[in-house]
Amino acid sequence: MASAPMAVRTMAVASRHAVSTAAARALAPAPARFFGSKVLCFSDRETKTLKDRSGTVVPTTDAFWEYVADEQSVNDAPKYQNNTENYIGTVKYPIGLIGPLKVNGEYAKRDYHVPMASHEGALLASYSRGAKAITLAGGCSVRIKGRSMLRAPVFFFNNINNANDFYRFANDEDMKAKLSKHIEANVNHCKVTNLRVIQTDRKVHISIGIDSDAAAGQNKVTYAGDLVMQTMKEWYPKTIPEAYIEGGFNAGKRVSVLHALLGKGHSLVVDTVIPKSVCEKVLHTTPYRLQRFQKMHNRTNEFMGGISCTAHVANGLAAFYIANGQDPACTAESQAAVTHFDLWKDTPATRTEDGSLYASMTLNSVIVATVGGGVNLPAFKAARDITGVTNVNELAELCAAVALSGEVSFYAAMESGEFTSAHWNMTHK
Repeated sequence: MASAPMAVRTMAVASRHAVSTAAARALAPAPARFFGSKVLCFSDRETKTLKDRSGTVVPTTDAFWEYVADEQSVNDAPKYQNNTENYIGTVKYPIGLIGPLKVNGEYAKRDYHVPMASHEGALLASYSRGAKAITLAGGCSVRIKGRSMLRAPVFFFNNINNANDFYRFANDEDMKAKLSKHIEANVNHCKVTNLRVIQTDRKVHISIGIDSDAAAGQNKVTYAGDLVMQTMKEWYPKTIPEAYIEGGFNAGKRVSVLHALLGKGHSLVVDTVIPKSVCEKVLHTTPYRLQRFQKMHNRTNEFMGGISCTAHVANGLAAFYIANGQDPACTAESQAAVTHFDLWKDTPATRTEDGSLYASMTLNSVIVATVGGGVNLPAFKAARDITGVTNVNELAELCAAVALSGEVSFYAAMESGEFTSAHWNMTHK
């Protein structure tokens, strides 16, 4: 028996089922509708007039036309038409360079110079110092554990009994295998990595994890989620009263335990062993004192209920994301990481005070891409080209190495008592 009609409320997507590029382009609104009457930029340099969508003049200063709606930014408006609505110009965000940073990954296997965007004084100097310490130590090892971008459509029922019937139907292993094949057959560049079915009272969430190749996959997994909603309507023999494209289980653009444990995007681990001589010369402390301080810091963070057990990983992730064309809002999820320092005894006979520093991080939700979104907008691509990165896995491993650089240097500055003076000296020149 076919199911009764279902009220489905969902965000507008390019296609209900087959989400091919051609279909998406055919169904997408024309730029003229999206931006107004073929106006790709609301800043008119000829008249020095800025208008909003309604045609109302918005006051500006001379600095606006020099720094935001400058000639190049206005002329480049067509390049941004798929990324920025109501476009008026660009903001020049300062970027600095750290490196060389030696990475011993499976994809990132050399020394790198890395552009990072920040206007926080002392931040990039600190990351540069951490990179120096890691490089002098022989580099850091990085490994990718897995990759899975998430979307979790939710299905509402009238009571827990009806919801549980659907939960059992959707959670059947054969059904999940069938659904995975259906997604991969109808959504391009979309390999299903996991399907999790979760019941919470009268709601059932189907969490879809995908690997979308070089793209981050945030749009692809939304198309997959929409497909699952429509497919369940057709396949389930009973009534589904309501369904929505996301019920909150995905925890998009906010930090959660989900990101720390199960992961979203690239899940990575990174570590390094820094000799005592390097710690003393570059970091101005000893391995023993540094690991002791870090453990105290983490224990306090855990006591305070922190999900991100790190020093300041959000700083480095945001700076890396912005300079290299990634979605900076994903810093919210990506910061769900764990840093761990320990004393590394070079030999069984090594005395406690003579050991090296073992430093590691687990980053289960690094969200990066080399295609899609705004990653290849002119300035972002030009900056990312400095790294010489050729694929998304290499970029993810480099991101993890950068994150560890910042942790090493931050904790050293705190433990050695140089944190305050470094900020003062570098921001009061």
